[in-house]
Amino acid sequence: MSVIVETKALRRRLKAVARGHEWSLLQRYDLLGKKPPASRKERVWRYVRHLLASVKLISPHVTQYSWLATLKHRPSSAEVQTVMIWAVDTDRHQLRHACEGFSKKLHNRDELAPVLVTDIADFAFYSRLGWLVEYVPSLSGEGPSLHERKQAYLAWRYRDACIVPLSAGLASEPEWHALLTLD
Repeated sequence: MSVIVETKALRRRLKAVARGHEWSLLQRYDLLGKKPPASRKERVWRYVRHLLASVKLISPHVTQYSWLATLKHRPSSAEVQTVMIWAVDTDRHQLRHACEGFSKKLHNRDELAPVLVTDIADFAFYSRLGWLVEYVPSLSGEGPSLHERKQAYLAWRYRDACIVPLSAGLASEPEWHALLTLD
């Protein structure tokens, strides 16, 4: 399977997973949710929305704000494009090899902010990369697993990002540029 076909399939799957997110999880981790609205009209609407959400007629309030994937020690501008590297259910050797390929592709490309989504705990390696890492642990319990819930949350959170599979780190330069412009 080519990396382009794999990327299209991954993006379709994550778009479907993002639609299945839990509103309670989004509301719990909404950083600006407790900030009071500026106008009286917005305050009244939020109160009405809270009442309607409590009886499950509509979704609760979740602030729509852009998610910055850049780290503080990296230069950033308004034109930064987030590149979400999906590396869930891979092995450590394959992950390291592909990340080295991504490092070469992203060298001196300050307009791209990589975010690695993985279930492998190799934080010493990740800190040397200098990327934002979203760790998806494989913990089980009652109800839906944290693994699935966090994947849905991250798919929703990075819904505007350029999503690429781990195999894109080993792709050729023309394929890499095609992935960045692929819709």
